[in-house]
Amino acid sequence: MEGFMKGIFSVSEWVMRLMYVNILWIVFTLLGLVVLGFFPATTAMFTIVRKWVMKEDLPVFKTFWTTYKSEFLRCNLLGLIIIVFGFFMYSNIKIVEATTVPLLKLVYIPNVICILIYSLTLLYIFPVLVHFDVGLKGVVKNAIVLMTVNPIATFTMAVLTSFFYFIVYQFPGLIPFFSGSIPAFLLMFFCSHVFTKILHEQQGKGLSGSETPI
Repeated sequence: MEGFMKGIFSVSEWVMRLMYVNILWIVFTLLGLVVLGFFPATTAMFTIVRKWVMKEDLPVFKTFWTTYKSEFLRCNLLGLIIIVFGFFMYSNIKIVEATTVPLLKLVYIPNVICILIYSLTLLYIFPVLVHFDVGLKGVVKNAIVLMTVNPIATFTMAVLTSFFYFIVYQFPGLIPFFSGSIPAFLLMFFCSHVFTKILHEQQGKGLSGSETPI
């Protein structure tokens, strides 16, 4: 009975943690008028979740606010890069779909493949950003490489994230409480195992565990 009660308490504690950081994520996204707030708020949320995955305690609000401020410009620059590339690929696929030129129709599948790679790379962007001390170019490069060389983890992350948002679509009341925090926890959990694997491989080769995984 005691073990059961401890389990209930532990689950309740995690639910409250995830609800709290999700509410902070929404509030600080709105604080930046959404456009300027989303990327630094998401980075702050992943910073918190990373510490939890690593079983480290931290002052949640203070850490969130400090990260939000310090990463504001860098994260919005990263966000601009993500949005520009996304818009470019979306525009390309729409042009190809609308065209009547047979030759242009041939690039439809390559465009779809590029969009798939882009979408899967996004799963790694924030975990890499908060875990490794690298510049934005390094974040993007490492996210692409890690996505490519870890197909099982990438597939699992994509399926679980998609399944979660399917549930959210069915139950929109979850949005204020878990729409960002649970996916962030899932992605960070799987990415932490990928990062640990990379670190062990580096050490096995006699490397000193660099601050960048690749």
